[in-house]
Amino acid sequence: MQKSLWLVGWVAALALAQAACPGGRVAHDLGEVCLPAPPKRVVTLDWRPLEDLLLLGVRPVAGADLEDFPRWVRLSLPPGIQNLGSRTAPNLELLAALKPDLILGYTGFQGRLYPELSRIAPTALYDYLPPEGQLAAMERHFLLHARLVGKEEEGKKVLEDLKRFLAQSGQSLRDKGLAEKPFLLVQAWAREKVYNVFTRATLASELLERIGLRNAWKGRAEAYGLSRVGPEGLVRLVRENPEVLVFLIAQPENNPFKDPAVGPLLRLTRAQILPLAPTTWTYGGPHSARVLVEEVLRAIGGVK
Repeated sequence: MQKSLWLVGWVAALALAQAACPGGRVAHDLGEVCLPAPPKRVVTLDWRPLEDLLLLGVRPVAGADLEDFPRWVRLSLPPGIQNLGSRTAPNLELLAALKPDLILGYTGFQGRLYPELSRIAPTALYDYLPPEGQLAAMERHFLLHARLVGKEEEGKKVLEDLKRFLAQSGQSLRDKGLAEKPFLLVQAWAREKVYNVFTRATLASELLERIGLRNAWKGRAEAYGLSRVGPEGLVRLVRENPEVLVFLIAQPENNPFKDPAVGPLLRLTRAQILPLAPTTWTYGGPHSARVLVEEVLRAIGGVK
């Protein structure tokens, strides 16, 4: 009898929870959100969810760091999106005044603000750069963003299109005889003589390996799955890998070829150093993933 009463109580509690949250609860990396209906006023505090929403045809009411977004993510921003300032320190007073019904962001930049954000509106924050499985995380987070805004079917189609594009890109490389060609992906960070080398644990490397290339870097992963080397380390890296395709993302103010101490040494090596666009974004969603692969295919076009 007691067991039956417990079961009745559990069913009643479940029914109440479902009634309060008919759309179901969606987990994120700091908790869960309940949205009774698809939100109308979404705020994105990071570029990844902003990219995701634009791909899904959803216009957020506000975002952060909007001036630089189109340059890096290469998507046009619809007019009228309020700029909340920086991703690391958004204007919370302005955010609250906008009366959002959903806030999306990244644990790395906004995690410390989660208590304040969740008091303003339901907030979902995801870790876009876990120690491993960053490609799977990107796809999972994209579908979760799609579910939160009531666009789950549209989200599945976007990922199907990306999967098809990556398969076609892989076939193109096989046709060129470049399957399993070793590569290094290096990013020269602005105004610092520090060079990020992408390990196999990064989203960018996973994408290039998905199309059939092979990451030659064996160094230890540090923050975000990157290794870091200085000027001497960069020259040694390129010199020791003469048969490797070196994809280089460099800002004009920190292009190693323009460094009088580094450029001449790089030119003496026999490595194939292939520049990608300076604003190639390696931390984005499905659209940025496609742009990265397109940049690589363009750079690799003249490789024999």
